[in-house]
Amino acid sequence: MPEVTEINVLPSGSACGAEVRGVDISRPLSEPTFAQVRGAFFEHGMLVFRDQSISERQQIDFTARFGEPDQYVLSEYQAQGYPEILLISNLQREGKNIGLADAGTTWHTDSSYLPTPPLATLLYAREVPMQNGRVLGDTIFTSAAAAYDALTDATKATIEGLTATHWYHGKHQARAKLGRSDRNAPKPSEAEKLAPVDHPIVRTHPVTGRKALYVAQGECIGIAGWDEDKALALIDELAEHTVSTAFHYRHRWQAGDLVIWDNCQLQHLAIKDYALPLRRLMHRTQVKGTAPF
Repeated sequence: MPEVTEINVLPSGSACGAEVRGVDISRPLSEPTFAQVRGAFFEHGMLVFRDQSISERQQIDFTARFGEPDQYVLSEYQAQGYPEILLISNLQREGKNIGLADAGTTWHTDSSYLPTPPLATLLYAREVPMQNGRVLGDTIFTSAAAAYDALTDATKATIEGLTATHWYHGKHQARAKLGRSDRNAPKPSEAEKLAPVDHPIVRTHPVTGRKALYVAQGECIGIAGWDEDKALALIDELAEHTVSTAFHYRHRWQAGDLVIWDNCQLQHLAIKDYALPLRRLMHRTQVKGTAPF
């Protein structure tokens, strides 16, 4: 019989998030043990594994337990020798960013501007910025599923069946206006993959069936069949509701944290309250998803 390790899942007490204890990701998990992890992941939407010490290959292998590992659309920020790993960092080499320095600095769900966004994202903290004994660079998660549940029946009826247009350049134009965009333009071969795409405003989770709001300010530039002003007003209203503090969990990073979140039910925001010489280096992997429905 496969060995079963009883894990300890500690809910955050917020609308999403839990810490998992009793798991060493550097070692392969038995199928029964991983089944507990997977169940907790879909229940809480986001899991934290503290005090991990893993290699690039071990992170990729753990990612693969949730599904096929995917690659981020911008190839220049990949870890050398590991195209599945995206560097999230403010570090520079010869005056150029080695990774995405502006990642996550507006509310979003990862790569929703693609026809098939990733199901899950994993972020491993190798270096975290410290100032006066305090870690900077928190990440705030919000439960778009809890936000949908909190809507009135009338609003749910209004938005059922609507689709919003998501656009990569819409997001980064919005970040540029806020002074938060710091990356190179996509290569021509990458830009071909970044045409606007329509997704349902109400997304159904492919595993649990739970519904969640799937809109973000800036990234969503319209609603199919709607006047632009009316569409943007509804997008703004739903987006602001989604990121209400009632649905938040704020993660305070420690070096060695591995965090995985569910892009089908959560959005997140990276707090950029640090700068060089304070250093931040994260390794990001992602799991292929399916077209939202």
